[in-house]
Amino acid sequence: MTLSRIAENAFWMGRYIERADSFVQILSVTEAFASDLAEAEAWGPVLDVFADRKEYEARKRPITAANVAKFYLTDRNNPSSAYSCVRATRENARALRHLISTESWQSVSMFHDDMEALSRRRFAISALAAICEHIRESCCLYRGVIDNTWYRDEAWLFNRIGAALESADQTTRLLDMKYFQAKDPEDDDAAPVADVAWWNTLLRTASGYHAFNRRYTFNPQPADAAAFLLHDLQFPRSVGGAATVAFACLKTLEKEFRAKPGPAVKEAVAAFSERLDAPPNRLAGRALHKYLDEIQQDIIRLANALNERYFAPA
Repeated sequence: MTLSRIAENAFWMGRYIERADSFVQILSVTEAFASDLAEAEAWGPVLDVFADRKEYEARKRPITAANVAKFYLTDRNNPSSAYSCVRATRENARALRHLISTESWQSVSMFHDDMEALSRRRFAISALAAICEHIRESCCLYRGVIDNTWYRDEAWLFNRIGAALESADQTTRLLDMKYFQAKDPEDDDAAPVADVAWWNTLLRTASGYHAFNRRYTFNPQPADAAAFLLHDLQFPRSVGGAATVAFACLKTLEKEFRAKPGPAVKEAVAAFSERLDAPPNRLAGRALHKYLDEIQQDIIRLANALNERYFAPA
């Protein structure tokens, strides 16, 4: 079996690039609907979705579109910014330089150089959409190179597991942009209303608009759109689709590489699977927020179990 540090480097390469992609997805959705709201009202929820409000407020900056965008795109002191994620991806790739292809290393190095250049310049909020689109294209290019050039060994499987878990987690956060604000657990009607325009934008941001229209009506009903992003296994960026990839990789590790998952990992996988198989009756409002939060906890539990089993064994 591969060394634990190699497995961990590969796992986090996958997670960090998906995290960077998620930041630009959520910034894109927010920017699309921010014009009719006060800046703090429009951009504050982004901080809450990622549980970063306390860290942001410590910087003593007002909540504005430009400040929040820079916090998540180019802030070198924010360990969760896209810049920091791409930098961490490159450092993990450096540790695997002897395993990954030259093309993979070149791809992540070029991406890092782009983010370095972006972090050194000022940009207006009017340029946000173009910047987000460029970062997303860089993420897609990186994934394509990795997928087409990495030898299918244990390290590749751990990379796939990391990317899949992060993708599932970030899709729940994208879905939760409206509903995390719902405070009354007994009153779904108290939740913010997500209209057809919102869901169309959300589906486009998740690269699922055309895939969704192959299954459902042109104008998405909220429950259908939520179900698609959560459970449609034919859509790779759905929570269920990503989880299926992670579970299959774990089975391959056990079957072909004799890397048995252990009881904690098996329990976490079972709990995650059961959660996906038992959605609430109503995929909206507080019920959806609660369900998304439970999925996030399942993902954290599984990631911790993987760490204890494979990356930091006693």
